[in-house]
Amino acid sequence: MNRKTLLYIAVFAFYSIVHSQTFRIERPVPDSIETQGNYLYGEPWFWGSGGAHRGLDMWIVYDTVYSAMDGYVEFAAYTPGEDGYEPDGFGNYLRTRSSWNNNTLYIYYAHLSKLLVDTGDNIVVGQPIAISGNTGNTTGPHLHFEIRENNSYYLAERTRRNPELWFAMEGMGAIYGRVPNAEDNTRVDISPDPKPRPPYTTFSYGLTYGFYDKTIGSDDIYKENYAFGDVKPGTYTITALNGDYTRTVTVHAGEIVNADHAVDMNDIQQKITEFKLGQNYPNPFNPSTTIEYSIPNIETHGYASQLIQLKIYDILGQEVTTLVNKQQQPGNYTVNFNASSINGGLPSGVYFYRLIVNGEGKIFIETKKMILLE
Repeated sequence: MNRKTLLYIAVFAFYSIVHSQTFRIERPVPDSIETQGNYLYGEPWFWGSGGAHRGLDMWIVYDTVYSAMDGYVEFAAYTPGEDGYEPDGFGNYLRTRSSWNNNTLYIYYAHLSKLLVDTGDNIVVGQPIAISGNTGNTTGPHLHFEIRENNSYYLAERTRRNPELWFAMEGMGAIYGRVPNAEDNTRVDISPDPKPRPPYTTFSYGLTYGFYDKTIGSDDIYKENYAFGDVKPGTYTITALNGDYTRTVTVHAGEIVNADHAVDMNDIQQKITEFKLGQNYPNPFNPSTTIEYSIPNIETHGYASQLIQLKIYDILGQEVTTLVNKQQQPGNYTVNFNASSINGGLPSGVYFYRLIVNGEGKIFIETKKMILLE
């Protein structure tokens, strides 16, 4: 990846299986600085009972931090006192605001020792904006980095994004996937060790995320529940759930690779035993929400392909839109519904989404309610 160059991904489908993408933003620290494992690595419950560690830590010691995107400084927090120290939280930090793919991105740079920009300043990618430090709740000098999409409120649901899928060391790639039916903090192992040395030590596993702590969400494009960043080019085996989930994937420099695309999906399909329409999330929502559904395998129901329809209705039972109308194989599927894209934007209120499956005379219908709030 050429530093100080911003790469954008244009994605126009409601849902898709993505094999390889490119990174979107710049790394905020030099490539000589390592990251502490991966997203949530080693600290799944940083606040004890309060929630998960929702960011990525980079072990930069009192050195320059660079802006990851063009934008402006929405908030610069500098706590008066010795070295700007704050006993709890981020300490000295910056919240910058940028846009990507018509979404608003809030980026947090925390535990800083010195701020080089102030509230309201315009910034450009690669610009020095701070000096890393040890302020706030830290275990030593480092940069805590977070990406939040469309809402900066710290308890907003499904807003955190995994930075490992947004930037990487030059010449490195990333891997992501979704372990079906995995509980939060399920261990996901990768072999051999994917991290380059130097500067990394060994980081050969990660954790699934995004469920108990509702603030952590899957990426809008990838729909992942685990990821490995700064992966050196090579071929890797990924395992979870005592081997029930196993993937082999090859990564090249600059690639973000879907581990689930690399193998036959039958091993997942055989574990799906019933039709399922999940509750949308977030709910209430504004303006977009995610709907998940599952189609059982051929052994369970005796057919392999079904006509799938997923429709949205208003409270009067009038059809608003059709999200899916096609033949689909057994598997787990995710669809995004954006209310602002329908007729210039739908009004607040109660809506219903219905899954209709028709395959060789067998029909499954399920309807659930969701709420759109302005």
